[in-house]
Amino acid sequence: MHYIIANWKATKNLEEAEAWLKQFLSYLEADRIVRERLESGALKIVICPAYHLLSVVKSTISSIPNFAIGTQDVSSFEAGNFTGEVSARNLSGLVEFAIIGHSERRQYLGETNETVEEKTSLSKKYGIAPIVCIRDKNDVIPHEAELVAYEPVYAIGTGENEPLEKVLALRQSLQLGDNMRFLYGGSVNEHNIVQYSSAKEIDGFLIGTASYEAKSFYNAIRASL
Repeated sequence: MHYIIANWKATKNLEEAEAWLKQFLSYLEADRIVRERLESGALKIVICPAYHLLSVVKSTISSIPNFAIGTQDVSSFEAGNFTGEVSARNLSGLVEFAIIGHSERRQYLGETNETVEEKTSLSKKYGIAPIVCIRDKNDVIPHEAELVAYEPVYAIGTGENEPLEKVLALRQSLQLGDNMRFLYGGSVNEHNIVQYSSAKEIDGFLIGTASYEAKSFYNAIRASL
């Protein structure tokens, strides 16, 4: 299965999200090839909005096969008196995936390898597939990770994507379990995604900036097929 994951980060309010979904679904309705890939299970599209948009996105896409919703984070607490936290237990039944350990959370919120392991374990406990982000081969990959997204820090939101040969070298250096899938992220867009899609070692993409607009995200999906 080929994964294309949109990380909207903190970019959309309700009106903007609804407009994005309307536009994206109009492209999908007119595109038999992408619909067939979704129906056959060859392609999985995942949208990861901020918490306040999860239910809205899910209700809009729930009838489309292999079109899923994910969260951009989960709490390291399981449940209890933790005001403002959103736990994997809270999200159980609402999301299929969780982005964990994104470099922006490590940089701005002080997340560590230990935090990533805690969040990964809790996500798995509540039936949420962890998408664990790594910056390089030194970041710990919990054994419970299902998707591992390599996002070199210098490439996040800068337009400076990592050359394919360096991505493949990093992939080769990792000891991934048989059930883990390897994704690339870091300034992936409709113009450069083709070079990565040709590599069988890459199972999909975690797309940030290029997912903010429905057209650019859809074009990236189309270019990756």
